[in-house]
Amino acid sequence: MNKPVIFLLALLCAAPVLADGTDWNNLPPESRDILKPFQQQWKSLPPERQAALAKRAEQWKHMTPEQQAAVRERFQRWQTLPPDKKEKLLKRYEEFKKLPPEQQAVLKRRWQWFRSLPPEEREALKSRWESLSPAERADIKERLRDASPRERRLMRRQLLDLRR
Repeated sequence: MNKPVIFLLALLCAAPVLADGTDWNNLPPESRDILKPFQQQWKSLPPERQAALAKRAEQWKHMTPEQQAAVRERFQRWQTLPPDKKEKLLKRYEEFKKLPPEQQAVLKRRWQWFRSLPPEEREALKSRWESLSPAERADIKERLRDASPRERRLMRRQLLDLRR
């Protein structure tokens, strides 16, 4: 048998399993412990959701205690958000996922840069940004899009200086 035929047979054999999702008892014991809050509703979850949860449980097992604490904190913050804010964030996330990988990488780098700023500088930039009109924000976004890292630093300083 050639490889494409074997692949198709394997795919066809796996299709019923994929369509039905993962049986709770087939999860590794450690994953079941992590996913215990979902046990009662497990059978009613869509197969994609089951797969995503099982994947996250596997990732959780390999995280350091510090990483696990950070995830717990983010989850608790998420839980306290109002529904409209959650919806807005989910929409932005979906838009982000539609971007080409190169653009995603650029945005991730910029976000990491922002998070690396001292808290007071982050807060000052955020406050200043929120005080701008939509037209001013659009102008800055346009200029930032084409700016070099040096020019971006200068713009950040200017933005902070305008606040004072």
